[in-house]
Amino acid sequence: MPGLATRLLVAQRALDALKTAGAQEVAVIEANLKWYRLGALGPALGDFVPFEKTPGQNGGRSPYYSVWVEVLRLAVGDPTDGTPGVVPTLRTFKQFQEQVSKLVKDHDFGGLKDLRDSGGLDKVQQASADLGRVMKRFSDKDKLADVGRKMGRNSKPPLLNPSTLIPPKQWNGRDWLHWKQPGNFASTLRARALASGDGRFMAYALGWTVAYATLVCGTGFMNSLVGSSYRNHWWRTRFIGNFVDAWVWGSYGAKASMAPTDVPTPAYAEWPGLCDARLHDLVDFTGGLDAEAVGRSIVAEEALPHVLPQEFTAFWVDAWTAAYPGQEAPLFTRDRVQVAYLLLWVQLWFQTSGDVVGCNPPPPAEPPDACTDKTPPTWVDPTLIDPQTNAPFKAPTPKAKHDPDVGEIISGILLALAGVASFFLGGAGFGIAALAGGIAMIVDGEMNLNWDELECQLHWIAVYLFNGLDALHKLTVFAGLQPPAPAEFATATQTVQFADNLPLSYLSAGTVCKGRAMEGLHVPWSGALSTWNTYPDTTALETPLTPQGSFAGLWPSAIVDDAGANAATDDIGRPTLPWPGGIQGSFGPAVQASVKLLQGPGQLPDWNLDNDRGRAWLTWELASPYADPVPAKPES
Repeated sequence: MPGLATRLLVAQRALDALKTAGAQEVAVIEANLKWYRLGALGPALGDFVPFEKTPGQNGGRSPYYSVWVEVLRLAVGDPTDGTPGVVPTLRTFKQFQEQVSKLVKDHDFGGLKDLRDSGGLDKVQQASADLGRVMKRFSDKDKLADVGRKMGRNSKPPLLNPSTLIPPKQWNGRDWLHWKQPGNFASTLRARALASGDGRFMAYALGWTVAYATLVCGTGFMNSLVGSSYRNHWWRTRFIGNFVDAWVWGSYGAKASMAPTDVPTPAYAEWPGLCDARLHDLVDFTGGLDAEAVGRSIVAEEALPHVLPQEFTAFWVDAWTAAYPGQEAPLFTRDRVQVAYLLLWVQLWFQTSGDVVGCNPPPPAEPPDACTDKTPPTWVDPTLIDPQTNAPFKAPTPKAKHDPDVGEIISGILLALAGVASFFLGGAGFGIAALAGGIAMIVDGEMNLNWDELECQLHWIAVYLFNGLDALHKLTVFAGLQPPAPAEFATATQTVQFADNLPLSYLSAGTVCKGRAMEGLHVPWSGALSTWNTYPDTTALETPLTPQGSFAGLWPSAIVDDAGANAATDDIGRPTLPWPGGIQGSFGPAVQASVKLLQGPGQLPDWNLDNDRGRAWLTWELASPYADPVPAKPES
């Protein structure tokens, strides 16, 4: 399924096309732009429903909700036991590093002394202690394995139950919105919005129509990259979605072109990334809520604020009830819509705000002139093993040549800096010693010292920190939690290793985003940890085989707006065919299909939004417990 960034970009380009055509829908969309964008995220709202703490029918946490609770526990901290988070502690450290770097570069001894006297070192010392606690939890293999299970077997869609037939009333919100009359719901949403006369609702419903078109037109292409549908390879679907999001956002942002040799112009490194795109701002109705505070409330299972207008949640649930009458225990309620929105907003904050791992710009390629030796020290990469210690390299204690007393102040500050760097990146023992020694060495002193050597040492510590943060970023990419940086597409494989963990690798070249030939859907994933990075070509194809369409050689632009590469041969809004209704051709790119649907309101077909079990299949369910061949029957 196309990811959140791709949906937002399609929505913007569809709006641009409507402007060019002078369409009447433009006025209401532009007057309610955030509502239009929120609608364009569409069924992603269902990822976090249900969410109640108490298990039961339609109760308990949704699997994706549970994953993000654990992610946020590491990112923003856990109020239930006082464990701090990576985000605030890393922010303190980076601010300290930037401040010290400027003072050293300016030879500002007085400023360094003021930093010491103002308690700046106390803050970084606390940050070091906090990072130690975070690292302890981060390195807890049992805890990490539990998170992996939440991504793997615990997130397995309910349909894949070989012993029990799971009826739709027990599905979660994500599967319901993709599989239960999605065309009918989109049409009902739009009709009720129009009847309300409320511009917010109309813009939202128009955005949802774009989401419908984007999923119908784009998910088959995504399935070709995954090797199967979301139902069978759920976490790989999310993993691949992040890569396509990065390609789409970067390619269109750079107005790039792809040569027949698959080399882009401009180069990948020049494409804009999603690391600080701040997509959460595009759909922000929170009124200035602190995302970190919201994240901590999610972790602590506290009551979450209701930020969407009550009249909107009433409109949404009323439309849902009208589209799906007769439900005994409604899956979607006003409270659930509120919480689902807030989780979706926090997810976008985590992935695109720049506040978590961030863009991590590399230090200057050339060390400063102050460095008489330009050769990088052996220890600048904390992900590599020091053969002398058989442990990751650690930043050494800065050794400035200085006059008595003065250099001890500076060395104390740099010891704190190097100590926190090593602490954060795994050398906890060294970090404690360096901090203790650094703080103890700070005394009053004179004005003379070797600034050049200190500036050089600070540069290499910055390189050390960059390499460590780069590894942390790649780890979140591998986990399917964040999109890669476009520059990573220039290298075929990315590898990351922390401490004694085995190296993790994933294909990262642009060809990860290039469509593949597809004969059918591969059988369900086993849920084994860390295998979502591998195309499942060693497993069997699920039977009976169904037409998948041809996606070989296409870039993601083909599902955005490149009609030359992906011309429409079928009508996305055509009257419903007899089940299963699969087509051999294409509905064309999402932008063109969106414009067609936005300008021609009508009853939309119930195409399965996961393109499961083929391109433009109508929605279906199982006639008996899951088996291969799949006992599919029309949706009831």
